[in-house]
Amino acid sequence: MEAKVKRKLSRILRGTLIFLPVFVFLLNSCYPLTVTSRKWRIRWDKDMKKGKVSFVESSKPEVMDRPPNIIILLADDLGKYEVSAYGVDHISTPNIDQIGLEGVIFDDAYVTAPTCAPSRAGIMTGRVQNRYGFETQIMEFYPTNMVEYLSGKYFVHTGSFVLEAKPHFPSESQVQKQGIPPTEINLAEALKTLNYTNGLVGKWHLGISKKHVPLNRGFDYQYGFYGASSLYTAERNWSHIINHEHQSFSGQHQWNTGRYGEAAILEMGEEIREEEYLTYAFRDKAITFLENNKDHPFFLYCTFSAPHVPFQAPVDYYCMYKHVEDENKRVYYAMISALDDAIGAIHQKVKDLGIEDNTIIYLLSDNGGASYTKATDNGPLKGGKLNQFEGGIQVPFMMKWPARIPAGIRYEYPVSSADIFVTSFINAGGTLPQDREYDGVNLIPFVLGENKALPHEHLFWRADHIWAVRDGDYKLILSTRDGWAELYDLSTDKSESYNLKEQMPDLYEKLYLLHQQWQEDNLPEKPMWPRIMDKMFIIDGEEYLFPA
Repeated sequence: MEAKVKRKLSRILRGTLIFLPVFVFLLNSCYPLTVTSRKWRIRWDKDMKKGKVSFVESSKPEVMDRPPNIIILLADDLGKYEVSAYGVDHISTPNIDQIGLEGVIFDDAYVTAPTCAPSRAGIMTGRVQNRYGFETQIMEFYPTNMVEYLSGKYFVHTGSFVLEAKPHFPSESQVQKQGIPPTEINLAEALKTLNYTNGLVGKWHLGISKKHVPLNRGFDYQYGFYGASSLYTAERNWSHIINHEHQSFSGQHQWNTGRYGEAAILEMGEEIREEEYLTYAFRDKAITFLENNKDHPFFLYCTFSAPHVPFQAPVDYYCMYKHVEDENKRVYYAMISALDDAIGAIHQKVKDLGIEDNTIIYLLSDNGGASYTKATDNGPLKGGKLNQFEGGIQVPFMMKWPARIPAGIRYEYPVSSADIFVTSFINAGGTLPQDREYDGVNLIPFVLGENKALPHEHLFWRADHIWAVRDGDYKLILSTRDGWAELYDLSTDKSESYNLKEQMPDLYEKLYLLHQQWQEDNLPEKPMWPRIMDKMFIIDGEEYLFPA
């Protein structure tokens, strides 16, 4: 009997060994098991790279006697209606407001993406980042095989973050190549040709490899972190700081990351331990940069991480909001007030140094407020960070340049964050490279009323299956994968409440084809890297999935 059992087991084992390779081959044909996908190899355009080298290494143009200093003050996830200059009374941001009051406040300003990294790429290059394949967020890691993918899909509670149905496996070497490609000319690199000294203080989030880090991309000074977020304190719990932890999948990831890896604080590329609350540290490093460079043209890219999660606020600012019963909102508002004061200190230093008249200052956010934190809903705008409804892509935006722009201007027509590159470089005396198309415009003639036309006839957005286009007052947003489409007249419906698609089929068709043509004429065949997840939003009772 025992011999029969052994023979039977032997036949089963031989059969398994025969068919196992076939099974593995078939499964691997559908999804890679142990190797990464060849589809997601990042290749940079050789002609564009040559064009950049030619631009950077060509003889320097005739430099203006004293070109303007340039400062970009960039907030992270600060919604338009968390800034009191836009008519809200639940929070006061007097220092942010002051920049606009002394120059121009843009009432209809957009970023080129509703997420951190793609939006920052558009700001820094003056080109909608889809043009060079920077379509969705830079990813810190991907599953490397089916075991990791299935483990993440079925054993990790991701909440409202939904894993892509088909897994993607870019190799580690390809993940390292994510960021603004070396074919692109960022603002620091462009201004370097005009003999500017360039400083980055704050969050980078535009690549971590040697080819992408700030000190190799036109910056002379760097302080901050390279990734998406970092703790505001050196340790998780400090007595003078109030924490509010979100229990979501993404929120816990940020708390657990702390200041390790891409969240580490670096100065000149070297890791340091920063004891100061991070918003204060960014303020102080920015002020020191101004003091050290006041006598020659400089560009300061000051990119605060506030009020991005993790939510941590100094006690004294937290105490300013005793009337706010919601602890989540109370900490959030306190972070914004600390940010507002830090911006005020930098602005005041520019005045104290006597360089205000010839300094261009921009103030904006990289995208709308993160409504999924429940600290804001971006009302009256629909949606928020991660989606292309107005709450995700319309942002606070202000600019001042006393030498050219009189105080007290409100500009009503749509402008883009891509305009910062073009406005800065042209007014610094530069000439835009001719081997690439720019999406930004020089804002000065428009805000002064010298050019009465619209700065932008159309504005386009794309993130994988989500398309959006603004044409005059009309906006179309749709999902090519999930089959929904919504058409709005923003002149009468800025809250995007009344879908006109069925009432205006001809306009829907026109805008759909307009977006399709824009993609065919301007975008590469596919993005440089895939996304991992979608984020589920429930807005006005409807479910939407947007790339995260």
